[in-house]
Amino acid sequence: MNELTIEVWDATGNKKETVEVPRDAEVRRLIAVLVDRMNLPRHSPDGQLMSYKFHHKATGRQLLDDETLRGAGVQDGDVLRLQPEITAGAAREARGSARTSIPAAAP
Repeated sequence: MNELTIEVWDATGNKKETVEVPRDAEVRRLIAVLVDRMNLPRHSPDGQLMSYKFHHKATGRQLLDDETLRGAGVQDGDVLRLQPEITAGAAREARGSARTSIPAAAP
């Protein structure tokens, strides 16, 4: 059987989707599809770009973007929670503010 049925929750647990997905689906691709399908915000209230990560409820671990569900040990019936992450500096850079670089110490 190449398909898994999993339940995906948003961070609050208020939005839930039961989906059938390929075991070899890459985590990053699933997240992109599910963020759209669940109508989750792309930007924080202050305008910063947000990304999402899967948190595997059964193991308590965060799944890596380049993992497959099979590689991450996700089983039929498991719950994955979509945890938002704010991409630091994204809004500032988009508005064109200067970045400061700190030079490496001299040897």
